[in-house]
Amino acid sequence: MPRRLLLAALAAIPVALALPATAHQLWLEREGDAARLYFGEPVENQRERTGGLLDRIPNPKVFVADPASPLPAQRQADHFAVALPRGAGDVRMIEDGLPPFGRPGAEKVKSVMLAREGRTETRHAMDLELVPVAAGGNNFVLLLRGEPLPRTEVTLVAPPRWERRLRTDTTGRVSFETPWAGRYVAEAVHVVDSPGGSGDGAYAKIRYVSTLSFTAEKGIAWTGK
Repeated sequence: MPRRLLLAALAAIPVALALPATAHQLWLEREGDAARLYFGEPVENQRERTGGLLDRIPNPKVFVADPASPLPAQRQADHFAVALPRGAGDVRMIEDGLPPFGRPGAEKVKSVMLAREGRTETRHAMDLELVPVAAGGNNFVLLLRGEPLPRTEVTLVAPPRWERRLRTDTTGRVSFETPWAGRYVAEAVHVVDSPGGSGDGAYAKIRYVSTLSFTAEKGIAWTGK
């Protein structure tokens, strides 16, 4: 599709598809052998800070190969900083230390927040993950514990803070348009019945919130802030 036609099509997207997200998320950004984990709203360029809501994230486990071997994450003013091994592939994060939430007398829900940076690996390593069909491509499959998850909403935020809501197809696949150069952040949310915990920490469901971020090297330059 010619660029001018693509931009015209994007401009015609209904307002309902461009509404800001209603809940915070964790996402990773990477520069060389350094990664940063942010908590906030990518579409609003909002990053929570230490001494504020960032303190609600207790123990993110950032890893490059094995989730059982996390890398040290240093809490900074508005992110967690992680030094990566030289030549590391895609970077992932699991935060499963959040307390269950819910109204008194109702079944509680445990949030598990997941994040991935990069689209070079076609393997999955987390319970809910957007995985590229081919390395570096714009076609992805959403996997729940290794199985495709069909008909699930995926929200994509593009460099100019443009947001679009998509759905995976019957095979769990979804494709992204990346006309701008810069960072994209996609989010998928899924709730499963999975009782666990005990006492005040007991829960009936797990709510997975998984993000994928990657950089498009080519495309329309975006100079806004």
